[in-house]
Amino acid sequence: MKRSPMKLRKIAGLTMIELMIVLTVLTIIVTIAVPSYRAQALRGNRTDAMDELLRQASFQQRQFTINNQYSAVANITTNSGGYVIQTTIANAGQTYTLSAVPQGAQADDTCGTLSLTNTGLKTSSTGNDQRCWAGRSG
Repeated sequence: MKRSPMKLRKIAGLTMIELMIVLTVLTIIVTIAVPSYRAQALRGNRTDAMDELLRQASFQQRQFTINNQYSAVANITTNSGGYVIQTTIANAGQTYTLSAVPQGAQADDTCGTLSLTNTGLKTSSTGNDQRCWAGRSG
């Protein structure tokens, strides 16, 4: 038998339906992944702010031990850049309040401003004190 010179070859490639299925699956994955990543980034920045608040509280306690009063310090930006730590000294240096004020994209965090006082009181401006200071929930 003689072979036909016009043998059909199978062409490799994607059909339009296969391409649409791939794009749909990618869209679903991105729709789920991006908000989850964003929430995790906010929690990570919040934890960074809590670490800095506790570090500043420790500094203030050392200052009180040495000078018998708390010391005013300049505002400090956290390593992540998500918060600015502000120190408020009152009652002739006998009390302080440290506040972590969210900056930029961190302002979307549901916890708002985190505060720590010389008595150890931990609060958030949104009233979610327990949840926010736990640092592990959204």
